Amino acid sequence: MALSTNCWKYLVLTFNVLFAMSAVVLFGASGFLLYRLFIYRHFIGVNVEYPVILLLMMAIITCSVAWIGWRTAKSLHQIHVIVTGILILVVVIVEFSCFVWAMVVWDSVDIDVRNAMSSYFDVAAGDKNPNSADSIRWDRLHIQFECCGVSGPGDFSQQHAVPFSCCGQGPLDAQHRPYAADCTAVFQRGCAKPLHQYAQRQLLLIAMTALIASVLQSTGIFCTFFLAHSITKRRRASVRNSTLRESTFAAPDDSLLSPTAPAPTLPKY
Repeated sequence: MALSTNCWKYLVLTFNVLFAMSAVVLFGASGFLLYRLFIYRHFIGVNVEYPVILLLMMAIITCSVAWIGWRTAKSLHQIHVIVTGILILVVVIVEFSCFVWAMVVWDSVDIDVRNAMSSYFDVAAGDKNPNSADSIRWDRLHIQFECCGVSGPGDFSQQHAVPFSCCGQGPLDAQHRPYAADCTAVFQRGCAKPLHQYAQRQLLLIAMTALIASVLQSTGIFCTFFLAHSITKRRRASVRNSTLRESTFAAPDDSLLSPTAPAPTLPKY
């Protein structure tokens, strides 16, 4: 029984090491995906970022849970082991919720992107300074996605001019072509559709990351509760063995020396 408990103990210790490593990987992956969405936050809205923000927070919490699980597995305190298992269960449930949340946002992200882009386009159109931060963001978006406006170059009809970025000419950058004197070919597609597809790809990666993390980390729930069950069985066996030893080494029967014992008879002469 003790050997079985030790096996579960070392299995849980190994899991907590892997649990901590998965938290580091999850932190890096969610941080990268958050960055990929954050750079276009003005065009897609902040609601799209919430699932990956929650996933990033769970990666930090997972490190703490892994440390708690390591300490409780070494101490073999049953109550603490059960509490650790419950904490792992909560982490897995929240991570699976991130998967569901990301898929829900994935299904409706086209509406969020179009609303956010339309609002931000009105803000940028009201600013007549071509070197403002809002105008530069639109220029970079036009060049990176080879698009123009929200729905197309017709969005600039009220301004009577299409920005040079709609021709692939924009701010000097290592990945961009420099300014040119003329604009011969204007991008005909709007930026809403390519940015919608971009956001969907990122959300799909977020959902898959959360799903894989929840499935892999769920193995720790079974290991932890099996360890708690093994501790209970070992404790019962220890109590049973202690009871048997007490009954074996009980006081000898001294009833022959009791006052009620019959007196020895003397020989008759």
